[in-house]
Amino acid sequence: MMRRLGGLEARQQAAQTGNKPTINLAGGVDYANPNPRHFPRAGEWRESWDVGVNVNWNFFDFGRARAQAAEASAAALATRERLAEFDSLVSADVQQRMLDLQTALAMVNAARDGIRSASEARRVVADRFAAGVATSTDVLVTQVALLEAELARTRALASVRLAEARLERALGSPAP
Repeated sequence: MMRRLGGLEARQQAAQTGNKPTINLAGGVDYANPNPRHFPRAGEWRESWDVGVNVNWNFFDFGRARAQAAEASAAALATRERLAEFDSLVSADVQQRMLDLQTALAMVNAARDGIRSASEARRVVADRFAAGVATSTDVLVTQVALLEAELARTRALASVRLAEARLERALGSPAP
């Protein structure tokens, strides 16, 4: 996209010079046997040269050069705007992926706290069961709650890895 923009800017500059005069210089040397520029022709090696100057100035282009410059300028402006839009989209995508990663990390911390809470609840119910105050169903319920808390932590860790991969993709980092 940057090369395209550079090309459009160069095209604009070239179009702006369309109504300016141009001067062309040309020169050449011939060394031939026979040399057709010498008369009468002789069968010997002879040298000849020529020089030319050409001046061209288009007075009446009827606004063609100005229109071409305006077209190139508009195309360059459109390309700049597309680049700015692309940059803002990439920036927004990166910010969104960073927020997704922060959210996933917060979910891991919450799941860790849930595991601690479920472990403590299981310990308390196990003590109550040993004292004869709680039933085996209460013990099973706390064990299931602990397993669910550990599953939530595993899901949160998977979300972190997924968020990291999406962030690396948004940043354009190569895949390992």
